[in-house]
Amino acid sequence: MPKKMLFLDGLMIPMSKSVVHQLSPGVVAGKGVFETMRSYDGRIFAVTEHLARLNKGLHSLGLHLPCTTPRTKQLLIQSLTSNKLRNARIRLTVWKQKGKTRMSVVVLPYHPFSSMKYRQGFSAVISDIRRDENSKAVRIKSINYLPLILAWRRARIKGSDEALFLNRKGFLVEGSRTNLFFVKDGNLHTPKISCGCLNGITRQLVLRIARQAGIKSVQGCALPEDLYSAQEAFLTNSLIEIMPLTSVQGKLIGDGRLGPLTAKLSKAYKAWVKRALFGAA
Repeated sequence: MPKKMLFLDGLMIPMSKSVVHQLSPGVVAGKGVFETMRSYDGRIFAVTEHLARLNKGLHSLGLHLPCTTPRTKQLLIQSLTSNKLRNARIRLTVWKQKGKTRMSVVVLPYHPFSSMKYRQGFSAVISDIRRDENSKAVRIKSINYLPLILAWRRARIKGSDEALFLNRKGFLVEGSRTNLFFVKDGNLHTPKISCGCLNGITRQLVLRIARQAGIKSVQGCALPEDLYSAQEAFLTNSLIEIMPLTSVQGKLIGDGRLGPLTAKLSKAYKAWVKRALFGAA
């Protein structure tokens, strides 16, 4: 079997579990940002949007890409083809360490959750780690990721799939690796950016799809009680797309299963991806 490869500082090098771990957000030292993307049948979805957000994050840290944006796109594709992967998770990381700007691209096979899991949905707990809504770090996808990893691990120990954060004012923010949405009285709600959440690529697309479908979206401040009393809820990121959130703190959301608006948005999202990558109707 051919050796798997990763890109690091201008070279393709052999991939190993230890190297992948050392390059992971929360482990890699220095200051920087990362993006996680998903490829479908060899094509990377929303790569332009991901690179724009990465460049914005780098700018806020006083850093820049060590190569051009077009060259970065080429490296992402090269990393896919070198590893003979078509459906993959792709992590691009750019950081400064000991005065040097470094860049890595790690691609790994992506195996989506089962259709049953998408019907059952995720469970979540409220983390006791608070997010500082006034910190610049919450506005970027920072490699200083350890608090989010710790919250997720604690959630897993408790038997849940995800950890949800509150900010210092007690308002809902986001998950450890997801954005949060919930449905009340037919309206779509999500925490606003000033609450301290990252403006996820999938989050932005869901809001756009909802707007085009005539679904009223409310970006505001919400308490956990607002989520508990919702008719349905879901989580988003570039890998899981739209995942129902069916229980929080052991409390069922709605009837505890995939809701109709979540199902509608999920179907529309998948159709959007297909059109964007393959021009399909």
